[in-house]
Amino acid sequence: MPATLNYVMVESVNKGLAVVFSAFGALVASGLVAVCLVVVEAQNPTATASQVSELVARVRSSTAGDPVLSEALVLGQVLIQEKRFAEAAELFGGVLEKNGANPVALYGAALSAFNLGKTPEAESLARAAVAATTSSLSDMLAHSTAKEKARAADALVLLAVVLAVRGDDPGALKSAQQAVKIAPDHFDAQFSLGRALYSVDDMTGAVKAFRAAVSLNPSDPRALFFLGTTLERAGDLDSALKTYRELIAKQPNAAQGHLGVGSVLVRRGGAQIEEGIEELKRAVAIEPDLYEARVALGRTLVAKGRAAESIEHLVRAAELAPNNPEPQYQLSLAYRRLRRYDKAAEATAAVKRIHEARRASAAPRSSPEP
Repeated sequence: MPATLNYVMVESVNKGLAVVFSAFGALVASGLVAVCLVVVEAQNPTATASQVSELVARVRSSTAGDPVLSEALVLGQVLIQEKRFAEAAELFGGVLEKNGANPVALYGAALSAFNLGKTPEAESLARAAVAATTSSLSDMLAHSTAKEKARAADALVLLAVVLAVRGDDPGALKSAQQAVKIAPDHFDAQFSLGRALYSVDDMTGAVKAFRAAVSLNPSDPRALFFLGTTLERAGDLDSALKTYRELIAKQPNAAQGHLGVGSVLVRRGGAQIEEGIEELKRAVAIEPDLYEARVALGRTLVAKGRAAESIEHLVRAAELAPNNPEPQYQLSLAYRRLRRYDKAAEATAAVKRIHEARRASAAPRSSPEP
């Protein structure tokens, strides 16, 4: 089940913090990465922009140990919860001016920078957060409290996500593995490890990690979806289908469960294709902008000789992923079967443009003449 979505807004189930992250490899991204050091109660009051600015000024004029620093850390978590990342970054930055090794401020600053698209800065801050929360692995395992281990795992998970976005899959895997070693019962560590292993084509390891994540939080639907996707890629369609159906049973209004069942049934072919089409339609009805459901449904309808029905889904898929040639290629087939040759030619030309753009971006650039 190939994916084309690069960034997905997700939330921590338990803590309500939103982060933007990319899929590790080609895995469909619909899940969560809970990366939070301080639990913030939802009833905390919202601060106005002027109140945030005032607090930033107070932080910058404070001295070490001033209670205003703790106040800033709490408000910074609230701002992240409210997705006010620029203000959070400024507030955490003020705290770091006074205490550059504060793990909460480092973590919050890294998370804020990441959500602002400043991945190099986020990586530097995340590494500092890891350094501030972890000692040697043996010391962590022998002497750290559960809270300290969870805090270290949070920082390592965030670093893994940042590294994955930067294209450093081996680094992401190493960070996720260390998080699991420190805190094997940490849901997000297992979840991130599964994604990292998937990115390096270790399906056996990824299945193990996702199963661990599901066992740690059986009610979490997204862990089930990633488990199903990994089983599907590994070729275990029976287990994948069972997992997707379990997801539907727990979350009938989760589009991803219907997408998974539909994709597997279509792959199986035969009499199950029609049921697969209906499941894909349910996925689209629940989440109209789910690219994978749109393109899978359109492609299947074209293959079944129902080109007229496929057009709306393929057009929307092309809008959702303008740099992916697949929807345009399927549109060219559909229009040709409908004898709309002008539209077929347009779609074919679009496929050519996309491939040319990809080749141009991938071509090595020559160095200027001395």
